[in-house]
Formats: sequence, C-alpha cells, structure tokens
Amino acid sequence: MSSSSATGHAANVQSIREGFGRVVYSHKTHEKARELEATKAERAKWINIILLTLTSGTLLTSVITNERTLLYISSFASALALAFTIFQLSFTPEKVAEQHRAAAKELWYIRELYLHLLTDIQSDPQVVDIPRRRDELLEKLNHIYRLAPDTSSRAYRAAQRALQIDEDMTFSSAEIDRFLPEALRTS
Repeated sequence: MSSSSATGHAANVQSIREGFGRVVYSHKTHEKARELEATKAERAKWINIILLTLTSGTLLTSVITNERTLLYISSFASALALAFTIFQLSFTPEKVAEQHRAAAKELWYIRELYLHLLTDIQSDPQVVDIPRRRDELLEKLNHIYRLAPDTSSRAYRAAQRALQIDEDMTFSSAEIDRFLPEALRTS
C-alpha cells in the first residue's frame, strides 16, 4: 500500500469509527428519550386516574350529602380533568415514546453494520469498497434521522451516563464467553 493510499485508508477508517461512535450515542439517546417519554405517559395516566376519581368521588358525595361545598370541589375537579384530557390529546408521550423506540431499533441496525464494516476492514485491509459502504451507511442514517423525533439534552445526558459510567453496551470477554456455547468460547 502506498503512502497516500495508506493515509486515505486511515482517514476512511477514522471516519467510519467516528460515525460508529455517533450512532452508538444516537441509539442510546433515543433509548433514553423513549424511557423519559414512557415515564411522562405513566405519570399522565396516574394524574388522569386521580382527577377522575376525585371528580367522581366528590360528585357522588355531594349528591348523597347534599353538601354544596363538595359540588364546587367536584366542579373544579371536573374542569381540571377536562383541561388535563385536552392537554393529553395535544401532547402524546406514548406516541413519541414509540417513535423513539422505532428510531433506536433502526439505529441499532446501523450500529451493527458499522461494527461489521470495521471488522471487515480489520480482517482485510485491502477492502476496496470502503468509501461506497461508508456512503451507503450515511444515506441510511440520513433517512433515519429525517424521520426520528428530536431528542433532548436530558436524554443525551442520560445516554452519556449510561455509556460512560454505567458501561451499557460494554462486555468483557468472560461475559461474552458465558453467553456462547463452550466450543465458541475464547477462554
């Protein structure tokens, strides 16, 4: 390999490695964004249950006891429940969570393609179609990112923590060996 082609090869590998790193972060960020949205959806359900229970309970009690104060409380709780229902119709965290889940699944696939490309390059440095394969991955990513919902800085920080501190996506050789049949283990 000539000096200029070795430099070009190294630049391609570096570009692919950086792309891989970005996809790992994007994948984890969408996973964390899905978790955050699912938590919002769960909270919204509980708030709705509480408001409807409060409305029903105070209305029923005001009818039974003929207490006017309870009727006012019931009316207020009913108005809150209605406002919250309208709010829920405007903001659908369940739908957003599902969009993040779909984006994370697509990004997982691209992440695996990057990993396999890096493996192919390492096993055969003379792989000729590196730029074409890299560009194909970039096109697939472009399509995914166009359709994916936006993430938040909170989701990114959670992903950063998961990847850097909690070591999500990191396995020791011994850990991988435990998953494999004995014949495929390295130790």
